[in-house]
Amino acid sequence: MSTSTSDDLPWIIVGYGRVGQALHLLAHQLGARVKATWNRTEAAAHAAPPAPGARTFGALPEALLAHLNEPALVWLTVVDDAIATTAHALADHIAPGSVLVHTSGSLASTELRPAPAGCAVASLHPLQAITEPVRAVQRFHRTFWSVEGDDRAVELLQELLRPAGIAPQRIEPQTKPYYHAAAVTAANLLVSLIDASIDIAAQAHIDPDIARTALVELAGSSLDNLSRNPPARALSGPVARGDEHTIEQHRQALASLGDESDLLAIYDLLTERARRLMQPPEDD
Repeated sequence: MSTSTSDDLPWIIVGYGRVGQALHLLAHQLGARVKATWNRTEAAAHAAPPAPGARTFGALPEALLAHLNEPALVWLTVVDDAIATTAHALADHIAPGSVLVHTSGSLASTELRPAPAGCAVASLHPLQAITEPVRAVQRFHRTFWSVEGDDRAVELLQELLRPAGIAPQRIEPQTKPYYHAAAVTAANLLVSLIDASIDIAAQAHIDPDIARTALVELAGSSLDNLSRNPPARALSGPVARGDEHTIEQHRQALASLGDESDLLAIYDLLTERARRLMQPPEDD
């Protein structure tokens, strides 16, 4: 089996959307050569920003056959539901010595098994919401990255990313659902929480756009505090002060919105979590 290192493996990016484009920019930063990119449709391929490497599209594996004839670092940045089928379509054509990596936060490297003959597999995920590839790459060195898979693939990826200030932390494949649930709770569900706060502010006749701006700024100040302190010290407000009278006022106001509103349930759930946060640890 080839002993290719991260320095001499060209990249092939299968799924050239926002994540794939961010990886292309990262490759440029690392001095890696992108041999080819792939999109499902011709329109998507032509819509992507100009970049080095062959631009392919259409049915797999035919669209990439000419580029899989030597060991490569093959990135699967397709949607989660397509990872296993895409890996299966390419498996018989990926050159021995290659490393096959998917970038899903929720799925483990087991989606890529059985591994193509003579190849190593891994999953690598940046804990970042990537909407603008250029801005995403600028934040990559401050982003937490998880990695899991075959030893060779994991070690190669860690070596590859080190010059960019990225140090992926290895996790176990079976823990990926917890890892991703944590990410969704902190990011996606935070948006849902702010949306609930906007609904509450509407009861005070505050315009939704004004409320969104004000509440995002307020949340930002709490996140800034949390970035410098553990949760128990970062918490402020009535729970931290032990102000049960204010909490009960809030509950009565939210209860008056009726049974169809979920705002009281959200408030109660998070208030109880905050109370537990403030409890001193039990003695051993």
